[in-house]
Amino acid sequence: MRRSIFTRMSRCLNGGVIIFFSLLLALGGCKEEIDESNFAMKTEETMTDYLVNNPDRFSAIKTIFDRVKLGSLADASTLTSVLAARGNYTLFAPNNEAITNYLKELGVGSIDELTYEQAELIAKSCIIDNGESSPYEESDFPAPSGSFAEPNLNDRILSCSQDTTDATQTFYVINGNARVLNTNIEVSNGMIHEVGSVIAPSTDNLYEMIAAADNMKVFAHLLEATTWSDSLAVDYVDKDYESEEREAIYTAQFGTQKGQPYDIPLHRYTGFTAFTEPDEIFAKEWGITLSKDAEGNVTNWDEVMKVIRQKCQAAYGTDFADDLSHPDNAVNRFVAYHMLHGRIAYDRFVVHYNEYGYDFGGDRTRPQSLSYPINVWDYFTTLGKYQGLIKVTQVSDRSLDPTINALDHPIFLNRKSIYKNGRNEDYQELGAEVRGLLVSPLNGNFDNNALNGFYFPIDGILLYDDATRTHLASERIRLDLTTMLPEMLSNSMRFNNMAMFPDGFFKNLTQSEGTITTYLCCSHDKYSGGSGWRDYEGDEFLFLGMFDFTLRLPPFPKDGTYELRMGLSNNPRRGMAQIYFGDDPNRLKPTGLPVDMRVSAGGIEIPWVADVVNDDATNAENDKNMRNQGYMKAPKYICWTNRQPENTIRNSSGAIRLIVTTNDMKADKSYYLRFKSSLNTSDNEFFIDYFEYVPTTVYNGVEEEDIW
Repeated sequence: MRRSIFTRMSRCLNGGVIIFFSLLLALGGCKEEIDESNFAMKTEETMTDYLVNNPDRFSAIKTIFDRVKLGSLADASTLTSVLAARGNYTLFAPNNEAITNYLKELGVGSIDELTYEQAELIAKSCIIDNGESSPYEESDFPAPSGSFAEPNLNDRILSCSQDTTDATQTFYVINGNARVLNTNIEVSNGMIHEVGSVIAPSTDNLYEMIAAADNMKVFAHLLEATTWSDSLAVDYVDKDYESEEREAIYTAQFGTQKGQPYDIPLHRYTGFTAFTEPDEIFAKEWGITLSKDAEGNVTNWDEVMKVIRQKCQAAYGTDFADDLSHPDNAVNRFVAYHMLHGRIAYDRFVVHYNEYGYDFGGDRTRPQSLSYPINVWDYFTTLGKYQGLIKVTQVSDRSLDPTINALDHPIFLNRKSIYKNGRNEDYQELGAEVRGLLVSPLNGNFDNNALNGFYFPIDGILLYDDATRTHLASERIRLDLTTMLPEMLSNSMRFNNMAMFPDGFFKNLTQSEGTITTYLCCSHDKYSGGSGWRDYEGDEFLFLGMFDFTLRLPPFPKDGTYELRMGLSNNPRRGMAQIYFGDDPNRLKPTGLPVDMRVSAGGIEIPWVADVVNDDATNAENDKNMRNQGYMKAPKYICWTNRQPENTIRNSSGAIRLIVTTNDMKADKSYYLRFKSSLNTSDNEFFIDYFEYVPTTVYNGVEEEDIW
């Protein structure tokens, strides 16, 4: 067995016995108080004991657990045995009535008639192994909608939403259909929540799921007409990666992380995320009306496609106009810009941890989602020959935009916000210069959680036209490295654990044999308890050993001159690297002298000077002097991860930005960075956290670039 995609606990599978050794993390604060009335009962029984002792409600799922095994070995333990052992599990247990109804839907007369695969889907879909973290209580459920960070035993992310149709009570609903009837049944090895329907995530691929939604007929037709439907039908797991045997744990031998254990992914999942216009949006904005026959089949596709071709060609040109499958075709490019590599659940688009003013709460592994003081965003690369950028912004509850309900923390695509961004202000959103497209977490009664990805309805037409490119290219673009590596998203690894990745795991990162690639996140740091980090969004990559690796960068939104920057976190145990840049990964050119991350800021090489209180003129002059040496202070936007919400790392001499290069960039070219160790020793490390694309109009514009 594994939790998520990792082996995080010691296990013994011999003779069908599993022993779990769980380590409770020491937390700096207490969990928020929970109303004791929420608890249905509290018992020292195990999950298996509780199911056995309540046969009137759970005898059916207990029978299924008796049959289903944890692994494929002949002596693998049944789930009944697993849930009788130590651990931290969350069980969404379907009651007997739920099992009976599900059997009727399948046309199966009894549990004994279920195929093993059907029984396995029922059993593993309702269990989340929380590993070293506490199980999910009702207070941990994402609200009003979202998903659980940890996948179930089938490695599927479960969604969660609130059903308010009952005037007397609000219910949680798991995976779109399973209403939670009874919450917080606490047992010795986890938490049980009774549900009224079987949780059985669809095995449809993303195209099949979109096509199954009655309100997505136009977009489904476009996927098929452009043949993107074929691309969305690929296998969701890399079987070649699975075929290679590897250790489950790597222990670091070098640098500041010496002795640190990292999980090695045992699987490599792939997937997609799509933003899709419902049919009503095509009708509203493009005047498209669908005619249907008695069986519901659309009869006017020729008329519909004529309108779509005209609209798309206005944005993308007329190349290969008669071949919708060609990557240069306008309709093909339109569809491609709607899709991302990576399976991204709705509340995984951005990470809240150490943005200015935010307090993540008492449990660092599950940051609170009630109060977001400032906007958080990330950028993602779209599919197709002409890859583009999509900016995803979650708006804070302090936004002054009167056109939205900020308390819902809405998510928008390609929003351009206006901020209180002075040196002594707080970055509150005042409104939006470009509203962007609102993203819906669910699609009504239609499932949007496919085997290999998610789709999310949007409330407008999504185009990568000149207007969109221009406004994206008119502001500073700050990109977290995790969003540049889609595998982090498909495998639920972002902000979820400390990991080491074998060569070939990432499509956009190639490395030499001597390179050891590790990922660290403060939420699961066992040594420091997650405090004292100065990383953007609370995570980082460290490249250990005699490293030599090349990273493919996301596309620039528009032709023009940009500064390319990267965040650094210097300390004496770091390394030194020569950085190369260009559009040919085999012929990259040095960007300057090697970067020595062992050098502390504040000296001659990096003239960092602490800000002077109430003296903006002096601070601006000191910033200018630092820029002249090719460096900048860290953004005020990022804070230390010590639960002091306004302790910005701009005040830290160890957290700085390096201006890597300034160049004329082309929007439709791919660019690469290579980092090669300049030290003849394996005992060094290179830190990468985030990058910035900064157009001339920002870093050398009429107004001074803000410090955020």
